[in-house]
Amino acid sequence: MIPLKQSLAVIVIGLLAVMSGCEDEPDQRISELSERYAERQAEQSRQTVALQQEVAAGSRELVAADAQARQELVTIQRELHSQREGLDQQRDRLEQERRELASSRYWESLLGVVIQNLGLIVLCLLPLTICWLLLRQTSEPVSDQEVAELLLNDLTSDEPQLWPQQRPLLSEQTPEIASSTEADSSVHLNS
Repeated sequence: MIPLKQSLAVIVIGLLAVMSGCEDEPDQRISELSERYAERQAEQSRQTVALQQEVAAGSRELVAADAQARQELVTIQRELHSQREGLDQQRDRLEQERRELASSRYWESLLGVVIQNLGLIVLCLLPLTICWLLLRQTSEPVSDQEVAELLLNDLTSDEPQLWPQQRPLLSEQTPEIASSTEADSSVHLNS
């Protein structure tokens, strides 16, 4: 038997001989094929490199556009946040004003009722206070002699203070009427 190493060497040499052939034409054909293959490979490599460069440029543009979009998004979110804060502050001020208004309305209505009730109480207590003051007043009792003297002074004065001016009584008016009727009758008799 032939050793394995020797049989492999024979097979490889045989294959090389078959591939290389005995003529020059197949070598030239193989070299032309390999040159075309190498040119195609080079062209494909150039196209791959160009495509990779375009992809890289597109990726860079995409990353730049994404970064710009994110920056714009952050700016918009900040503006939105500041607007929300402004709205929140306005809402808080409006709520504070509403509370103040409700409180003032409450106190105004309560104050109106209190003032009205206090006025009513003062009006009710005023006559009672006057009566109390009059009853509490301590004055010395007036003697009958002083009262009689005051009445006599008033009656004898030309302008009385306590009693109104008295008119003459009917009996005092009668003599004048009688004298006027006598005069009238004498005038009638003479005629």
